[in-house]
Amino acid sequence: MRDEEFLRNKVPMTKSEVRAISIDKLDLSNKKSMLDVGAGTGSISIQAAREFNQLAVTAVEMNPDGIDIIQQNINKFGLNNIKLIQGTAPADIPDQKYDAIFVGGSGTHLNEIISFASTHLNEGGAIGLNFILFENAMQVEKLLQDNGFKEIELIEVGVLRWHKLGKGHFFKPNNPTIIVSAQK
Repeated sequence: MRDEEFLRNKVPMTKSEVRAISIDKLDLSNKKSMLDVGAGTGSISIQAAREFNQLAVTAVEMNPDGIDIIQQNINKFGLNNIKLIQGTAPADIPDQKYDAIFVGGSGTHLNEIISFASTHLNEGGAIGLNFILFENAMQVEKLLQDNGFKEIELIEVGVLRWHKLGKGHFFKPNNPTIIVSAQK
């Protein structure tokens, strides 16, 4: 999905190229349930729910502005396979099993979220996490190892967009994003 398709507000959004890779790492084609922790604008939840209509998505976000824009986008795209929860992770996440878990924002609860994921992700399930800070990615890599995840992969994605500048053009960079993925 193109970024322009989403309604936006001041809440940061995972950009289309990073979103496409992140969703691909979750391998959702045969999955029935997905949890989106720190859903932000809901772009991951919305795109996953649209592309995989068999998927029941639970999106958890603590920011009221995020909740508002996610709900607007759910309405805009006419989606009925997303359950939206305003709250913090992992305290307010429904106590059930998931086939895939995506973490876009963890606040200060990264340890607790990974612990929750290790007990609530179905065997063979996938977890994906996005970070802009190197230290957070290194912390989660160790947490995933310590919690028995396998096939841990870290990649960095840097996207530059073509822009006009006077008589010429240049590539303006977006923030690089570290995408972490692993299997249960």
